[in-house]
Amino acid sequence: MKILQYLFLLFLLFLLAFVVFVATQPATYEVTKTKEIKLPVAQVFEYVNDYSNWKDWQQFETEEAVDYKFSANTIGKKSYVKWNNALMNTIYAEKDSITQVYLKDENKETIHWKFSKINEGTLIKVVIKGTLSFKEKIFSVLSGGITNYAGEAIENSLLKIEDYLVHEVGNYKITVHGLVRQMGRNYIEQKDSCAVKDFPKKSKALLKTMKEFIKNNNIKTLGEPFVIFNGAPLGTKIKYAMCVPVQDEIMTTPESEMQGNHFNEFLAIKTTLKGDYSHMKKAWNKVKNYIATSKYAEDENSIYIGEYKKALPEVAIPSEWVTEIYIPVVMKSSRKKAQQDSTAVAKDSTK
Repeated sequence: MKILQYLFLLFLLFLLAFVVFVATQPATYEVTKTKEIKLPVAQVFEYVNDYSNWKDWQQFETEEAVDYKFSANTIGKKSYVKWNNALMNTIYAEKDSITQVYLKDENKETIHWKFSKINEGTLIKVVIKGTLSFKEKIFSVLSGGITNYAGEAIENSLLKIEDYLVHEVGNYKITVHGLVRQMGRNYIEQKDSCAVKDFPKKSKALLKTMKEFIKNNNIKTLGEPFVIFNGAPLGTKIKYAMCVPVQDEIMTTPESEMQGNHFNEFLAIKTTLKGDYSHMKKAWNKVKNYIATSKYAEDENSIYIGEYKKALPEVAIPSEWVTEIYIPVVMKSSRKKAQQDSTAVAKDSTK
């Protein structure tokens, strides 16, 4: 019995010593981690600054089947993501810096991101500052300190960012197939314009709206959605129409956001991009160079089409996305004859 009392007393003394030790630990902490990625600052910044990419790289919440809820605008200041009883929101985002606030129960952390240009690409610096409750101090001590478990989460997140941007985004293939006949079709469209870099997400939101319209109006579709571009999208801004092919020609009122339309068949040079949309400009340039050395010429009076065979939300991995591009063409001799005819008409009109 005395031995048990002695052991119990030792346990109490140990527990008291542990409580005192935990209580004397600092209530505030700061953890800093860095990572070099061989990509431009703007590309890395834009990826981290968009919460729609959050699930692809964050290692702060590793449980499976977590229900994430995002703000309507997932980019920049005032955007946020919520899950379980946690909230991460952005309070500052400008060019090369991001500041986020993480809230969970009584815990509050501030996360500072800094993206600096270096010779090989981008240096990411992440600094996490926060305070610990007594319960969190206990967990911190048992886990080897806040730097141990918080630092590991940051390091793993940075590795995920590098893996996604370098391997997933960097893995692409462009194939020019040559001349094809693009068949005519009926479709409904919704027009919009945006910066080229915002096109993937804006077009995704537009397509969602169109699918809801189709469902609510019992419209029968035929094939994959496609985009009609107002000229080749090679600048910083683009004008386009998100389109869904339909069986019958749709009649809509002029003031409707959704418009029924139709195009006739035409000749086009087909090109396939397998990979992330960030390589779209390279694909357009490659097919335009192909046309320049062929017996065809661009038909600027026709339409430019992009068809998304494999894309979000059905396919989440960028290296597996498949986009087909169709640039309208005519025989160079045909265009030359048309130009001669138009010149003759102009001369006749001056007589």
